[in-house]
Amino acid sequence: MILRALFVALALFAALSGCQSRKEIGIPEHLLGVWTTAHPKYADRYFEIRNDGLILGQGGEDFVLYPIVDIDESHEGGSTLYTIVHLNHEGQRFTFAFYYDPANNGMLRFKNQQNIVWTKEK
Repeated sequence: MILRALFVALALFAALSGCQSRKEIGIPEHLLGVWTTAHPKYADRYFEIRNDGLILGQGGEDFVLYPIVDIDESHEGGSTLYTIVHLNHEGQRFTFAFYYDPANNGMLRFKNQQNIVWTKEK
């Protein structure tokens, strides 16, 4: 039993040590900040892009924080598509994909909801 507990402790230490050496993700400055929309369906929602994580506001004071592990920038037609890869609480990888338009201090449109515009709070 003690040997098993020691093994679990060593495995946990190794996992946490690996997290310390993560590379810095280069999130573009123009994406950093809190983004909101005037769309009634998401009036009490927001998301925040930080250098180290993605925060999704779920209404009221509820939110979840996901660590960002990668970001990709590509171009589709005349638009810039960003895909942020983040981990959920079980360590599974998920993507957060959106188009960025620099007009009017920046606007985002999710790849799967291009009719809804998100703007950065000042």
